[in-house]
Amino acid sequence: MTTDDAVVAAHGIRVAVTSAGGAISSIRAHGVELLARTPWADQGLGGEGDAWRMPSSSAEWHRRYAGGWHLLTPAAGDPSPEASVEQPFHGEAAWRSWRVRAEGRAAIVAEVLLRTAPLRVTRTVTVSEGRVTVDTVLRNESDGDQHVVWVEHPALAGALFDDAEVTLGAEGADAAERVAVQIVAAPGARFDDLDAAAGRVLIASASAGLDLTLTWDAALLPRLFVWQERRGSAGFPWWGAVDAVGLEPASDAYGTATLGSGSVTVAARGERRSRLAWEIRPHE
Repeated sequence: MTTDDAVVAAHGIRVAVTSAGGAISSIRAHGVELLARTPWADQGLGGEGDAWRMPSSSAEWHRRYAGGWHLLTPAAGDPSPEASVEQPFHGEAAWRSWRVRAEGRAAIVAEVLLRTAPLRVTRTVTVSEGRVTVDTVLRNESDGDQHVVWVEHPALAGALFDDAEVTLGAEGADAAERVAVQIVAAPGARFDDLDAAAGRVLIASASAGLDLTLTWDAALLPRLFVWQERRGSAGFPWWGAVDAVGLEPASDAYGTATLGSGSVTVAARGERRSRLAWEIRPHE
């Protein structure tokens, strides 16, 4: 069962993290839930689970998918038969049970030691005034370089996008320099893999009364996957019941890399760090 293993609330923002997959399961600000949650979210991933599982990891992931924000590493997407070590759909980290703890009143730390790659992953989620920051460290505990895929997978509540303008653009860029992200109306579905060299996406949602800005290190994560499941799939796994939009900074183009061939190199006995931040403010 999915439970919020750690919850912090500060500066009018509430954040919850579950041990199942190390997912950020909730970000609530100004009375609005920012992350998507599926109707079957209490089943979760990474816990004891059911006695029965579907035969493929992709089908099982989608059967149990709860929503929220996962880290996908050391691989992402469909498993590859060419991988040096077998991976489940979207990579081992999102399937594992993490150790999760609150630190003080405004931070949560989640940690897991992977088994398919010699990596210790630590994520620290911090709440400050008008901001949620996620700092991630991948530490290589072996004497050989590791080449991995890194994808951040925040699935946002579809209701935020009913009348939203979504744009990619560097800080200070004027309207002419920004690139519009096409959002489908519900019911609908769409997937895009975009160049995101600016490392910044803005969501202006009049109906939610919020302006949201996600920033990240585009040198590490130069792509943005835009996954839209806006009640547009009538069959399994969504049954027309899920309304979510994923804005997912990624290291590699979708489907082009797996464990051992990703563009993120974690040097022997070294580490790679990443910071993503959501700026949350009332709609202007």
